[in-house]
Amino acid sequence: MTLVSFFQRAAATVGHFFSGTLGKHENVTIQETPANVTPANMREKMAEKIVDFEARRDKNGNIQVYKLPANDGGGSYEVAGINDKYHPDIAAKLKMLIECGKYQEAEKQAALYIAQYTDAAAKWTAISAVEFYLRDSIFNRGQGGAAKIVQIAVEVKVDGGVGPVTLQAIAQAEKNAPQFLKNLRAAREKYEDMVAPNRPNLRAGLVNRWNNALAFSQSLLPK
Repeated sequence: MTLVSFFQRAAATVGHFFSGTLGKHENVTIQETPANVTPANMREKMAEKIVDFEARRDKNGNIQVYKLPANDGGGSYEVAGINDKYHPDIAAKLKMLIECGKYQEAEKQAALYIAQYTDAAAKWTAISAVEFYLRDSIFNRGQGGAAKIVQIAVEVKVDGGVGPVTLQAIAQAEKNAPQFLKNLRAAREKYEDMVAPNRPNLRAGLVNRWNNALAFSQSLLPK
């Protein structure tokens, strides 16, 4: 299978319904999102940052395969957050590359996959800082979960679909982008409490992740 056909297949099948455990990626229909909505260098930078947030590395800084805790809900292992339960094909490919010592290629392909998986965020906003936070949310909770996080933040009906009402509310919230980012951060935690409470062994890591994503998003705001 070529890399192009692989990503075409992934785009058609990616995303799975959250079952009550961590199960990071909820089932949604991935919207057609033009790749050129976000400048290629910024899109790449965002995806690489998500890889940095997710990746486990050895003492030499090489990306590694990570064995998941039993209550993670994402399968048995992941590479940069790409797990074998919801992304089996790409997870297996990345694992094989790492086992062959092709660390840079594994990291490159992980970022490419994450960029494509999260491209819907570029349809929801034209502000890079907000787009990154939405991409990070999509990667962790799928497009439907991220939509619900946005809807909680902008105080509209939470149904997991981004239509005219939600887009209008996003546009209004973006008039104060710094506050909107803080609201998204708070909504992300509220959503987690709703769908996956009572997991103390994972909580500290999640909080750290949400805060790091917020900090990076804030760094993209105009000075």
